Amino acid sequence: MDASAWAAVAACASAVAAAISLLVAWHAKRIQGNSADFANCLEVVSQLRDAMRRVHDATEDPKRRFEFVELLNILEALALLHNDGKIAASTKKFTGQFLDEALAGIRASEPMTKLMSEAITGDDTFRELQRFEERHAPSILNLARSYTKKSGVR
Repeated sequence: MDASAWAAVAACASAVAAAISLLVAWHAKRIQGNSADFANCLEVVSQLRDAMRRVHDATEDPKRRFEFVELLNILEALALLHNDGKIAASTKKFTGQFLDEALAGIRASEPMTKLMSEAITGDDTFRELQRFEERHAPSILNLARSYTKKSGVR
């Protein structure tokens, strides 16, 4: 082979190596993005746990209402992530189960359901949370029934 043939082989080999490098980089970026999604989800769940604790610990009505609205704001953000579907499948599954359980807990408690109704001041208030609840109504209602039975309320 002459020099121009070797140059053509080298150019083809470089192109193949560049394509493989791009593929490996894309795969690594995708894995990193999924890990970041899940880490962010865990951070939100931690914030939710703290918000739920503050609602539970609040004894005065105005304070309890404030803390409950803060909890709903965090649930709204989580519902937005879930509804948009721009998160990894494992994160979406986790957020879906968490939201199902949180909304069922609210629905199983008459005082919490009342607080939630009072917190909705317009059609767009907690719209993402409402969209999530509409799509997951059967599982949320079943969980709420089971929570109500466990607490002795029928």
